[in-house]
Amino acid sequence: MHGVRASRRLEHAALAYGPLYTLAEVRQHVGEVLPRRLGYVRSALLEPIESYRERIPDHALLKYDDAVQSGLFDKFWVATPTYYQERQVDPWIVAEVGGADCWAVIARWD
Repeated sequence: MHGVRASRRLEHAALAYGPLYTLAEVRQHVGEVLPRRLGYVRSALLEPIESYRERIPDHALLKYDDAVQSGLFDKFWVATPTYYQERQVDPWIVAEVGGADCWAVIARWD
C-alpha cells in the first residue's frame, strides 16, 4: 500500500508542479541559468529553506506556502546557481517528494 501512496504523491506533484527531476538533474538545470565560462563548473548550492538568509520575494513565498499546504513534499531547499561554490544570482525553491529521488521546482526569482 505504501508504494501506491508514493506513486500517487509523485503523480500529483508532477501534475501540480511539472516535470520531476533527480537531484543531479536539479543541480544541472539550476546551473544552466549561468553563462558558460571556460574552466568553470556550473552547478547549484542547496540549503534548507529554513536556514536560507537572503530575502525571498513574496511571489516565491506564496508558491512555497501552497506547496507546503499540498502535503506532497517532505523537504524544501533553496538552490542557488554556482560556479564551483561561488554563489551567483537567480535562486530557486525546490522540493523533495518523500520516498523517492524526485524533486520539483516550486519557484524561481531574480
